[in-house]
Amino acid sequence: MASFLATQDAPTLARVLLELAEDFAPVYERLERLRLRDDPAELCARFKWQLQQWESDDRFVGYRDAAKFGRDLDTWVSQVEREVLPRYPAEAMALLAAFLEMDRVVFERVDDDGGYVGGAFKLACQLWLAAAEDAGLSAAEISSRVSAIVADDNYGARSDLASAVPR
Repeated sequence: MASFLATQDAPTLARVLLELAEDFAPVYERLERLRLRDDPAELCARFKWQLQQWESDDRFVGYRDAAKFGRDLDTWVSQVEREVLPRYPAEAMALLAAFLEMDRVVFERVDDDGGYVGGAFKLACQLWLAAAEDAGLSAAEISSRVSAIVADDNYGARSDLASAVPR
């Protein structure tokens, strides 16, 4: 498929993307974020908006819906990895830290007996560390910030962050 797409002209590909964006909200949202790739403040605002939506939604996510919710969390973290981290590591750190701080909201409102949401927090920990290195933080700065983040870890969701930093 990649070879085929590489042979297509830009106007054809643009038309196909616009058609997909009309029918599928995630495609439209991705194109909107792509349009904002040179504006880190607005790009990050899009990601923060979703965090705020999750935090303000006080509905309980039952076992049957936990897998979908876990996929939504995974998708958000992966989007930050793909769309923010390479160009704006400091901003990615802030987004990922905000995500990790949302653990209380998630683990108190989701029946995660199937273990669907923990993977997103594990990945967020790994990406936070990568972003810290990419942002040029020293080992001491990383250790200090990790200590602050894990100090409020009441659910074990940030343990991957703590275990990656030498004591």
